[in-house]
Amino acid sequence: MLLCACLVLWVGSSVGAQASPPDAGTVSGLDSLASATLTRALEYLDVARPELGFDKLYAEDDTFRLSVVEDILNDPLSLPGWQQQVVSEFRAAADDPIVIANLLGALGDAPDDAAHGAWRWPATRFDADGYWETDRSTDRDSYVGDFIASVQSAEALLHDAFAELTPEETAHLVMAAPAFWGNWEDDADDITRKGRLQFEMGLAPDTTAELSEDPILDMAAKMDRSALTGAARMFLAALSELANGAVDLPQSRALQHAEGVDGSVVLTADSPWGLIVVGGPRDNTYSAEALSEIAVVIDLGGDDIYRGRAASAIGTLTRSFSAVVDLGGDDLYDASDLPFALGGALLGVAVLIDTGGDDIYRGDDGSAGAGFFGAGFLYDRAGTDFYSGRNLCQGAGAFGIGALVSDGAGPPPPGPELTDDRAFDAGLKKVPGTGAVPIRHNDNDTYLCARFSQGFASTFGVGILYDRFGSDTYRSGGRYVHAPLRPDDFQSLSQGYSIGFRPRAGGGVGLLLDEEGNDFYNGEIYAQGVGYWYSIGLLFDGAGNDSYHASQYAQGAGVHLAVGTLWDRGGEDQYVSKFGVTQGTGHDYSAAFFLDEEGNDYYVVDNGQGVSLTNSTAIFIDAHGNDFYATYGGGQGWVRWARGSCGPGIFLDLEGKDTYSRWSPGADGSVWTHNTYGLGIDLDRDLELPGEKVPEVVLTAEDSLRAVDELFETASIWEVGSAREKVRRARKALIAKGTDAVDYVLREKLATRKSLEYRTIEELAKAHPDSFTARAIFYLESDDETTRRNMIRVMGELKRPEAREPLERMLGKNAYRDDWYRMLYALGRIGDLEASRTLRSFLAHDSERIRINAVRALAALKDSAAAGLLSDRLSDSILTVRAAASDGLQRLGTASITPLCESLDAGATQRAIRIRTLGKLAFALRDSSDAASLVARSRARRVLMAALDASSEAEPPAARAAAVEALMKLGEEETIAFVTLRMLDEHDPLVRRMYELAMKAVE
Repeated sequence: MLLCACLVLWVGSSVGAQASPPDAGTVSGLDSLASATLTRALEYLDVARPELGFDKLYAEDDTFRLSVVEDILNDPLSLPGWQQQVVSEFRAAADDPIVIANLLGALGDAPDDAAHGAWRWPATRFDADGYWETDRSTDRDSYVGDFIASVQSAEALLHDAFAELTPEETAHLVMAAPAFWGNWEDDADDITRKGRLQFEMGLAPDTTAELSEDPILDMAAKMDRSALTGAARMFLAALSELANGAVDLPQSRALQHAEGVDGSVVLTADSPWGLIVVGGPRDNTYSAEALSEIAVVIDLGGDDIYRGRAASAIGTLTRSFSAVVDLGGDDLYDASDLPFALGGALLGVAVLIDTGGDDIYRGDDGSAGAGFFGAGFLYDRAGTDFYSGRNLCQGAGAFGIGALVSDGAGPPPPGPELTDDRAFDAGLKKVPGTGAVPIRHNDNDTYLCARFSQGFASTFGVGILYDRFGSDTYRSGGRYVHAPLRPDDFQSLSQGYSIGFRPRAGGGVGLLLDEEGNDFYNGEIYAQGVGYWYSIGLLFDGAGNDSYHASQYAQGAGVHLAVGTLWDRGGEDQYVSKFGVTQGTGHDYSAAFFLDEEGNDYYVVDNGQGVSLTNSTAIFIDAHGNDFYATYGGGQGWVRWARGSCGPGIFLDLEGKDTYSRWSPGADGSVWTHNTYGLGIDLDRDLELPGEKVPEVVLTAEDSLRAVDELFETASIWEVGSAREKVRRARKALIAKGTDAVDYVLREKLATRKSLEYRTIEELAKAHPDSFTARAIFYLESDDETTRRNMIRVMGELKRPEAREPLERMLGKNAYRDDWYRMLYALGRIGDLEASRTLRSFLAHDSERIRINAVRALAALKDSAAAGLLSDRLSDSILTVRAAASDGLQRLGTASITPLCESLDAGATQRAIRIRTLGKLAFALRDSSDAASLVARSRARRVLMAALDASSEAEPPAARAAAVEALMKLGEEETIAFVTLRMLDEHDPLVRRMYELAMKAVE
C-alpha cells in the first residue's frame, strides 16, 4: 500500500456507545440556542433529523469497523453529545491511569470489566537533611513477590490477547514495525528500518518481505483486544503498588549501587521480565546497557538521565512489560534512535510515569505513549516539558491503545464562564458561570512529530493526548511530502486524527484534548480533528486564545466515510488553512462538525465552514463573538452535488457583528441558502428566521400574576427562535407592571453588565419614559461607575432634555473624566442645541476619544454654526479625529462647503481629506436645483478644479487624485473634459490610476 499517493491509507477513529436520540428539537451537547437554531435550520431545509443518517456505509467492512463510527454516521447529531461525554469522562479520570486505560479500551470496543482498584500516587517524605524518613519499612521479598505475582496474572491476559498469532506472524510484525509507519516506497531511510529491532538484538530477520497492510490486518482479526485492555490495567495496578512500596523501603544513608547506573540505588531485584531497580532520591544516570536489562525503574527523585530503552516493551523480543516511575526532578529521556520506547509498546505493555519537573522526552517511532499491537502510556504529572518523536508517537494507538497525559495533577479545570447573555434554555434559567481558571504558565509544553501522532488512532486503535494546563505548542509535519497531490506540502495526519486501511479496514478514535492556555496548533495536510475511512478524529480545546494553522483537510473534517470534529470552548481564536476540506467540511459520505463557543474569531480558508461535499453532512457553529470569515471558494453553508445527490451543509453564527468576504453569500443578521441543501444563518437579535410566525402576544391573567423579577429574567434571554414568543410575552407583561417594574430595575438592575438585561431596561424605559426619567435621572451621578454609565446611555437613547443640564454639569467635574466621552455622545443623541457651546469646548481636548465624540455630537445636533470648527479638526494630529471630522462635515451638508473652500484657498494642511470631503458634499448636491445648492456646488467645483490645476509642488499627488475622483463623479461633460485635458500632462501614477478608474465608471 502506497502511504503517500492519494493517501490511500489508514484512518482510524471510533466512538463509544450512543445514547438514544434526544427529544425532538434538542441536540445533546449543544446549548439551547445552538440546538434551537440548528433545529430551525433543518426545518427550513425541510429535513428531519433521521434523514441526516442517510446511507454512508458504502464500503464493505465486516470485521474492523467500530460500532460507534457507524452510530455517528447514522446519526450525525449524536456527535456533540458524544464528544461532550468523552471529554467529561477523560477529565474526570485524568488523575488515574487505570481508569484512562479502560476508557481507551471501551472507546475501541475492547473494554475490561474487571476491578483493579484505583491508582495511588506515591507520597515521598524527606527528613531535615534531605534523606528519606526511616521510620517506615517494607518487606523486600514480599514487596517484589507481590508485584511479580500480579504481573504474571497480567501476562496471562496478554497471552490471551495474542494467542491466535503464529510465531511466524509475530516475527513478521516485529520485523515490519519500525518501518510500518514510514513511507514504504519513496523514503530509503524508512525502507531500511525493516528488521531494526531484531538487528538491535543480534538477530537476522527476513527483510525481503514487502510491507503491506494485509498480513497486519490478518493478525489484528485474531486479537482478543479486551484481554489487552485488561492486561494493561492489571499491570498499571501492580505498578501503583510497586511505586508506593518503594517509598517505604528501608533505606540507609550508604545507598547501594548497580552496574550501568551512575548514582545510588535503594534496591535491585530479579523478575521474569528483567531487573527491578529502585533508584535513590538524588541524580541518577541510567545507561543504555543498563536499561536493556532493566524491566522496571522506580526512581525516588533527582535530575535523572535515561539513555536507551526506558519503558520499552517489545514482546517475543525483549520483554512484554516495562515501566519507569520517576518521582520528581528535571529529567532527560533519550531514546531518539530507538523505536518503541518511552512508553512505547509492541506486543506488550509499556508505562512511563513522571510526577514532576521540567522534562525532555526524545523518542522515535512508537514512543511517548504509543501502542502498536500493545498498550503504551506516558504520564507526566507537571512541569514545562518537551516531547519530540517521529511517527506513531505522543498518544497513538493502532491495533491497541496509547495515551500521553500531561500536567495531570490538580483539579480538572472547568469550562469557560457562560454569561447570562448566552443563557437560553427550556427552563428559562440562567446558565451558571463556572468561574475563571488561572492559566498555569509554568506548564507550557512543546510537542514535535512527523505524522500519525498527537492523539492518533488507526484500525482497532484508540489514541489520546490529554494536556491539562499551560499554553502549549503542537507541531506535526516537515518530513513526508504529500506527493503527487501537494508536493510542496507535508503530511501531518495528527492532532486528533484517525485513519483506517482503505479499502479493507476502518480506523479507530484519535483524541487530542487540551484544557486551557493560549495554544498553537501547527499541522499541514490532515490535522486537527479529522477522520478518514470509517474513523473518528476529535480535537477539543477548553479555553484560551488559540491558533490553528494547517494546509488542507483540517480543523473538523470528515473525509471518506469518516467523522471529524473540532470543539473549542473559549477564547479569541484564529483558524487558517490554505485549502479545504477544512473548518467543518465533510467529503464523501462523511460527517463533519465544528463548534467554537466563545470569542471574536478569525477564519481563513479557500473553501470551508459548513461545506458538504459529495454526499456528506457538515455542520459549522460559531456561538459567540464578532467573527471574521474569509473564503474565496465555497463556504458558509455550501453544498456540492455528486452521484446525482447531495447532503446538507449548515453554517450557524449565533451572535455578534460578523464580517464576510465579498465572495460569500453570508451577511450579518441574515439567512441564505445554496444549491437546495446548503443553509446559513447569522443571528441578529431582531432577525426573524424564514417561515417563522410569531403570534401576537395577548397577556393573560397568568402573565399578570408572575413576579417582576421572574418576568425580568425571562425578558432578558435571547429573543430568537423558539424563545421569541416567551421573551415578548414576558417583556410585555413586565412593561404592564408600570412603576413596579421601573422601581425593581432601579433597585436591582442598574449596575448590570449584561447586554441582554440592559436591553430589557432600555425597552422598559422607552415604554415609560416620563416615570423612568423622573426616578432614574438622579443616578447619573452615581458613585457606581456601571450604574452611571448605564444611565448616561439610557438618557441618550431616550433623548431626554432633562438630562442635558446634569450631563453638562458632570462634564465640569474631573471625578467623571473617564465618562466624559460617553456624556458627549449622549448629549448629541439628546439633540438639544443648548448643549452646543459646551460641546465645542471639547473639540481641542487632549484626549483623542473626547475630540472624536465632541465632533460626533455636534454633527448629531446639526449645529451648522460649528462647521468651521469641524473643518479645523481636519488638520488634527490624529487620523481618527480627522476621519470623524470629515464624516461630521458631510452630515452637516451644505453649511460645510464654505469653510472647506476657505480653508483650501488659505492653504490648510491635510489637503487630500479636505478635497475628498468637499467632493462628497458637492456630489450630494448634484441633483439639487435650489439657488443655495447651485451656488455651493459651483464654488466647490471651482476649488476642486483649482486643486487639480495646481502644480505638483503646490498640490501633493494624493490631493490631486482626490480632486480627479471628486470632479469625475460630478459627471458634468464640461468638468470631465477639463479633467481629461489636465491628465495629458499628468505623470504621477496615483493620479493617473484614479483617472483611469473614474473613466471606467463614467463609460
